[in-house]
Amino acid sequence: MWWDKPNADKVPAEEVKPFPFMKIRWIGFLATLAMIIVTTVSLLTQGLNMGLDFTGGVQIEATSPKPFDAGVVRAEVTKAGFHENTVTTTEGGTTVIIRVPLEQGSSVEQIAGRLTTALGEGATIRKTDNVSGKVSDELLVKGVIACLLAVIGIGAYVWFRFEVKFGTGAFLTTFHDVYAVIGLFSVTQMTFDLTIVAGVLTVAGYSINDTVVVYDRIREMLKKYKKLTVSQVIDISITATLSRTLMTSITTMLAALAMVFLGGAVLAGFGISIVFGIVIGTYSSIFVAAPLLIHLPGRIPGAKYRGESTAAEARA
Repeated sequence: MWWDKPNADKVPAEEVKPFPFMKIRWIGFLATLAMIIVTTVSLLTQGLNMGLDFTGGVQIEATSPKPFDAGVVRAEVTKAGFHENTVTTTEGGTTVIIRVPLEQGSSVEQIAGRLTTALGEGATIRKTDNVSGKVSDELLVKGVIACLLAVIGIGAYVWFRFEVKFGTGAFLTTFHDVYAVIGLFSVTQMTFDLTIVAGVLTVAGYSINDTVVVYDRIREMLKKYKKLTVSQVIDISITATLSRTLMTSITTMLAALAMVFLGGAVLAGFGISIVFGIVIGTYSSIFVAAPLLIHLPGRIPGAKYRGESTAAEARA
């Protein structure tokens, strides 16, 4: 292939035979439309399975002369009937913080008693709190604001770094990737908590990194191959960056898969959000970000062809 040859950038434009991504961009648009519809319907009908961070519950803090094993504690709490729980150890493991949902018909004292029994002898309850819904609602609002600000900030950066058309494409692509990850948790009803919010923000950062790489190469090739149409330049740019994109995606995904299979229940959701986000981010940089440059209004800075050719390409 021409892009594997030494001095590939010096190959004349007429000899370049990239993969025609733009000719099949409508398949990508249909897949994106299907994802948006499924996510929207799922969010409207069943919403998200909010975790304890967003729903509130009972939190106890216990100490013991011997360090707690978080995995063992989590298993015992689950056996006690609290299948949804969070367990965190502090102070070298001698202190454990457990949060479980407030069950209907059970008082805070009853739940604390069951948790004390689950911890076994030697554990001393230091503090018991009822995490109110108000605090949880505040966390949810802050999580949503964090996601929105991240997406808006990413779009603003690309507007400043490139041009308005590139910035708009980056904003829409990042929103697409974040929305897809949220849709995954809505459809599967996996627990959505602050850890997943962190995963969503990580996906947003990964997505823009991949998009900027593609956009930067497109801008470079527009100046180089001035006789080619925008679609041809985009195909060349995507093909030139494809090996880099795939290698980065695969290596990052391997680390995320380790969290899914070896990180236990605490990191599984975070790892799943990263893995799915990498797949969606790689797809969107090719079939969402790049084609948007053709279909968004206005001209692409540096492109030889303006309105007439862009319109013709959009119909192709």
